[in-house]
Amino acid sequence: MPEKFLLISGGGDGLGLALRLKQEGNDVAVWIREGRAKSNYDGLLRKVKKWEEFLDASTIVVFDSSGGGRTADRLRARGHFVFAGSQFADLLELDRSAAIDFMSQAGIKTPESRTFHSWEKAKGYVKERDVRLVFKASGETGNYLGSYVAYDAGDLIEMLDYFAELTKGKGKPEFILQDFVKGCEVSTEGWFNGEDFMSPLNHTLERKALMNDNLGPSGGCSGNVVWPVKELNHVIEQGISRMAPVLREHEYVGPIDLNSVVNEEGVWGLEFTPRFGYDALPALLELVEGKVGEVISAMAKREVPTVLPLKDKHAGGLRISIPPYPSEHLHPDEGIPIRGLTREDREHLYFYDVKLNDKNNLVSTSAFGAIVTATGTGDSLLESLEGPLEIAKRAKIPNKQFRTDLAGVLLSNWCEFDKLIRREDVAVGLSEK
Repeated sequence: MPEKFLLISGGGDGLGLALRLKQEGNDVAVWIREGRAKSNYDGLLRKVKKWEEFLDASTIVVFDSSGGGRTADRLRARGHFVFAGSQFADLLELDRSAAIDFMSQAGIKTPESRTFHSWEKAKGYVKERDVRLVFKASGETGNYLGSYVAYDAGDLIEMLDYFAELTKGKGKPEFILQDFVKGCEVSTEGWFNGEDFMSPLNHTLERKALMNDNLGPSGGCSGNVVWPVKELNHVIEQGISRMAPVLREHEYVGPIDLNSVVNEEGVWGLEFTPRFGYDALPALLELVEGKVGEVISAMAKREVPTVLPLKDKHAGGLRISIPPYPSEHLHPDEGIPIRGLTREDREHLYFYDVKLNDKNNLVSTSAFGAIVTATGTGDSLLESLEGPLEIAKRAKIPNKQFRTDLAGVLLSNWCEFDKLIRREDVAVGLSEK
C-alpha cells in the first residue's frame, strides 16, 4: 500500500532515497535546508518551501542527516511517524567527546583521546606526547574543519597553527586529538528498531581520498563495498552491538554506524554515524530485497520489524564528481550535461547534485560537484565494482573524476580484515585477557 513520505534533508544527500521511494509508488516530497543544494533534483522530485504544508497524520518523516534532531523529537512528541534524526543522534555525531564517553560506558575500546578548546594547549600536548595523532573537529568547529591524520608531531603542530588562523573569529575552538591506531578501518552498521538491531548488520570498507593510491583531498566517499553479516563476529560483538542498551534507552530508530579500527588487539571505536552513510546507503540499496519504503514505514511506526531483507552479496559504489569537488568553498559550474547513461543503468545510479533543465535533460547543479554514485552487486568484492567502473568509464560528463584502483585497494583491505576476524586471539581481545 502506498505511503506518504516527507524527506527533511540537510544538503540533499538523501534525495536518491526519496527518488527510490517515489519509484516504489509512494507520495513523496522533499525539503532541503542548505541554500546551495536547493536546486538539486529539480524536475525529479516534488519540492516544498514549507515542509509543514505536506505534513499530516499519515506522513512518514525521514531525516537524511544530522542537525535536525530538535525538530525530529518535537514531531515524535506530537505523535508523528519519524525515521532517524533526534537530539541524541546529533549529540553522537557532532559532539565527539560525548560519543567517546558513550563508547567507553558501553565497553567499546577507544584510542587515547583528549578534548581541547585552546590551540596553544593542544600544541603543548602534542610536544609532550610526541606520537602520531589524529585531529578531529567537534562542535561548532566542525562546521569549518574536519579530520586530519598527521604524519608526525611536527606536522600536527604546524597544522594546528594553520587551523587556528583559518578559524580566527569563528568562535571558541573545540576539537579532539586522538592517538593514531594502525589497523584495518571498517564500518559496521545496524538498523535499530527502537528495541534492538535488526538482522543482518553490515560491514563497509571505503576510501575517501579523491585520487588513486589514496592521494589528493578527502571527500565524503570516493568508493566503497558493503556486505551483510549473516553470522555475528567479534567486530560486531566488541563494537556496535554493545550500544544496544544505550540506543534502547534513548528510543533511537534508524541506521547507526560505528567506524572502527580492527587490529591484533581487538576493535577500537572511532566515531558514530547515527544516520544514513554516504555512499554506504547507495550501495546498501542494491542489496535491499523488496521495497525499502515498507521497512522505513514499519520502523517509523514502531512496529519493531526484526529483519532487514538483504541479498547475500557484495555491493559496490563508485562516486563520479566534477571539479572543484570535494571543495566546499568553491562552486562547480551549473548546467554541465550528464550523458552516456542508459535506461539499464538507472537502478544502479544514486544521483546527488543534478537536476532536469528546461529541455528536460539531466545536468549538474552548482551545489558541490558530486554527480552520481554508480552501484552494482556481485558474489565477490571484485565483481561488485565491475559494473560501477564500467558505468563511470562510459559516462559522458565533462571533466569527470573517479578512481580506477578501488577494486584492488579495497580487496587488499578486505583480505586483511578477513584474516583478523578469523583469528581466535583477536576474537577474544588480547587486551581483555
